Amino acid sequence: MTGTVAEWEKWTGLALLSTGDYVIQQGLSVLRIDRESDLGTYVEPNIWLRHR
Repeated sequence: MTGTVAEWEKWTGLALLSTGDYVIQQGLSVLRIDRESDLGTYVEPNIWLRHR
């Protein structure tokens, strides 16, 4: 899931002041913020299995 830094600040209620990884409430992974690109990216880990 991606969004602008402003969107992520609104969604999380956090001040995301610098580039880096942030722990978000109820997140299974960290939120990665890139201030230079004005982009926040959140990816949850998962495993896909194929059953017969």
